[in-house]
Amino acid sequence: MATWTLKAVRPWLFGALAATAIGTGLASTHYRPVSINVFSPTGNRSIKLWTFKTKVRNILAQAHIPLSSRDKVQVVEKNGNASISIREAVPVWVRTAHRHFKYWTTDYHVGSILSALGIKLGPLDKVRPPLTASIAPGSTVDVIRQWLVKKTITSSLPFTVTYRPDPNLIKGRHQVLQNGQQGVESTTIQYLVQDGSPLTGKVVAKKIMKSPSPEVIAYGTAQPLTVNGQALPITGELYMVSTGYWPNPAWSTGLTAMGTAAHYGIVAVDPAVIPLGTHLYIPGYGYAVAEDTGSAIVGNRIDLCFNDQSQAIEWGVRPLTVYILGN
Repeated sequence: MATWTLKAVRPWLFGALAATAIGTGLASTHYRPVSINVFSPTGNRSIKLWTFKTKVRNILAQAHIPLSSRDKVQVVEKNGNASISIREAVPVWVRTAHRHFKYWTTDYHVGSILSALGIKLGPLDKVRPPLTASIAPGSTVDVIRQWLVKKTITSSLPFTVTYRPDPNLIKGRHQVLQNGQQGVESTTIQYLVQDGSPLTGKVVAKKIMKSPSPEVIAYGTAQPLTVNGQALPITGELYMVSTGYWPNPAWSTGLTAMGTAAHYGIVAVDPAVIPLGTHLYIPGYGYAVAEDTGSAIVGNRIDLCFNDQSQAIEWGVRPLTVYILGN
């Protein structure tokens, strides 16, 4: 009785080689059984037939089984029996962030396809369908790259405002004792990036780089100043050191910096502190107008004009609050 000449399991061959690389060399007069197993993602099937043919392609043609050049074929010959296994190649689409291509495969599981293509996945990457899923002809396999990115941003922290009563301030008046300063806070956000675009973000750390300083404002509790029963139109106040002077023709012209005659009610100021022409009220002195200057009158110094030397000497040097009047 005749036997098959190939004894071992042949490696998988592409269908284009099946006609020339596979064969028993037996005469076509030997009638023998052949088992054919066809594997496909759409379903498997098995066929058994008797044939005189020895070439795989001819045997498959007898069984009316088409063979593509991309299909994989394996022949097993043992004890005079032969079996042919065919894995049909099917197209799938593979899509990544930067590529979208068609791939013919005889592996019907997503994980096997990516492995054959050398596509490695990171710990956060996603694949649709899942790696364990089976594919159908024309399926699309999406490879979604994901990774974590941290970003630190700084933002300002608002300061609080504290109010304190001040009996030395007239009611309705306010004075800033301490300017508020904003604080600085750093926030670290961890983003989940998908194919280059941030997907989600969450705060993972916060740190105060600089604490805010409160603003302190004093508000007046003193009753408004009145003169002859009339409330003074006070728009501001300055704590100053006052002195007295008198117009002495022996060492001065008797004229102010504004060209007016110096007399009681005229005061010399530093124009950088009190502009010339400003109307004032000075406790113990009365109404005054800032019309004069002096080389020694710098900063919070004020020189009050008196009618004679005795009045100026009697005044001496006095710290006091100078009230700025509105129109």
